[in-house]
Amino acid sequence: MTGYINYLDRKPDDRLLRLQEVWEQLCESGKLPAYTTSVLTEFPQAVDRASLIEVRREGRKRRYFVVKDGPGVVAAVGIDSSGTYLDAPSETPEFNTILISDYDGVADSKKPRLYAEEHHLDGRVRQIVGIQMPFATDGETVDWIVEFVFPIDD
Repeated sequence: MTGYINYLDRKPDDRLLRLQEVWEQLCESGKLPAYTTSVLTEFPQAVDRASLIEVRREGRKRRYFVVKDGPGVVAAVGIDSSGTYLDAPSETPEFNTILISDYDGVADSKKPRLYAEEHHLDGRVRQIVGIQMPFATDGETVDWIVEFVFPIDD
């Protein structure tokens, strides 16, 4: 299985804007919010659509470990990466390379990333929207990314 992504030109999805507002409310004094096990309770309408990505550092290198892909993510995207590093050998290397690039952008900018995409995986096409939000234990260095994914409802 391999895959690629086409980026779609769409206005931001209202569900994602609501999630971004909640994330902004969690930010204090210009600092990023910390990720804790209770963070997902702040997003009750989207818990099953969450991917939890731990940003691990090995020297100067960032590695993204998918702690958990929720059932809504797996249904919308078509793969479950739970328990894996995105840079490890996989059946979807192109897809993982794009995710790593996206997560690098979020970690560097320290800002949420909203997107609309058409995924081509396992011979199927899936259209999704999502938001990737940074979290930082120290308020500065991104050590978690929480991503929410929804199918496009057109």
